[in-house]
Amino acid sequence: MLLARIGQGLDVGRSAFRALLIMLALLAADVASADGYVLDTGDVVRISVLGEATYPLEVVVDDRGAISLPLLGDVEARGLTPIALSRDIQRAFQQRKLILNPYVKVEIGQYRPFFISGAVAHPGSYPFQPGITVRHALALAGGFRPQTAGASVPALQIADLRSERANLTIEEYRLKVKLARLHAESRLADTFVVPRDPPTELGQSLIDNIVGTEQAQMEARLAAFRDDISYLEASLARVKKEVEMIASARAEQESTAKNHLEELESVRSLREKGLITNSNVMALERAHNNYRLDLAQSELQQARVQQELLNLESELRKKRQTHEFQLIADIQDTQVALAKLASQLKYLTDKLLYVFEYGEHRTLDDLQGSVKFSIFRRGQKAGQQLVADENTEVRAGDVVEVSVVASRGFYVPGASRPNPAAGTDKKGF
Repeated sequence: MLLARIGQGLDVGRSAFRALLIMLALLAADVASADGYVLDTGDVVRISVLGEATYPLEVVVDDRGAISLPLLGDVEARGLTPIALSRDIQRAFQQRKLILNPYVKVEIGQYRPFFISGAVAHPGSYPFQPGITVRHALALAGGFRPQTAGASVPALQIADLRSERANLTIEEYRLKVKLARLHAESRLADTFVVPRDPPTELGQSLIDNIVGTEQAQMEARLAAFRDDISYLEASLARVKKEVEMIASARAEQESTAKNHLEELESVRSLREKGLITNSNVMALERAHNNYRLDLAQSELQQARVQQELLNLESELRKKRQTHEFQLIADIQDTQVALAKLASQLKYLTDKLLYVFEYGEHRTLDDLQGSVKFSIFRRGQKAGQQLVADENTEVRAGDVVEVSVVASRGFYVPGASRPNPAAGTDKKGF
């Protein structure tokens, strides 16, 4: 009996040891993945600085792609791995002579989430872990669910869905026109290139109205910006001219004061020889003091105008930077709005397809070849759309979209039901 209990204890110990080894292996794999992980907005990083009382601490990468640290302020983090970020922080401590030989460690406290939308049971955001694939993401979101669009095929529901899709398509085109206008405005161009191939749901009058509104807004914004810049540049030119005039006047005053000082020294020499009275010397000394006072006032005036010149140059520089930063923010917001709208359109398109053709429950295996996976992934400069499959690895911040391939003509009001046997006009929406 005792031997049996000992054997059971050894088996439990071996199981616990094997579980511990597996956990350590997973942790090691996670750390290895984190070493090559690229930081972006939403990540939580844990910063440790040996010997500093304010550390360790956890900070979030903000919308600008930066983190805020004690003693250092804002540090750029977007696009860096944890190792590269730790080197930048070390370098910042050394350059500012705060710590001569700092030891900095950067770890991932919490990954930014990924998102899944479209034909899934529970679309939304989910915590990211290294190694997650599209198949894992589908499982987290409750799996592929075409029946979420409803099991009925009423003609009125199809008409409502088509109308809703037309409205979203109009809004998508408006955002595309706005994005083209913002890009042109960032180049200080007076006009912008209108996106080609507008949706069939838009009439020419509506297209002209959308384009005309954006053009008018562009002209108004550029006119206001150019007026501000022209005013600052004119003020800057005026102050520069004033600086030149004061400098010229000061040079003349310095020359006059120098000549007068030489004359005073000569008169003082004559007084020592008894060739001139003391009253004459005193009059020249008073005059020389007045010259020196005028010169000091001129120096103060020159310093004041120089400071005004620096202030105007700084204001002009800030005005241009603010204009540029605002346009960058507007472009990014419009791109995000377009991505969200595109996701809504795809989801609505899927609903329309399901109601029309897939009213009954269908599994992912039933629809092999008809399901499309795509990933919207934001890079350092711009986003990119990737075609994926179930085994594609998902990254933090990705937007995974699940949709069904359908014919182009299906979504046009009044179109006849597509023939599945033909399969000649397929397009992913």
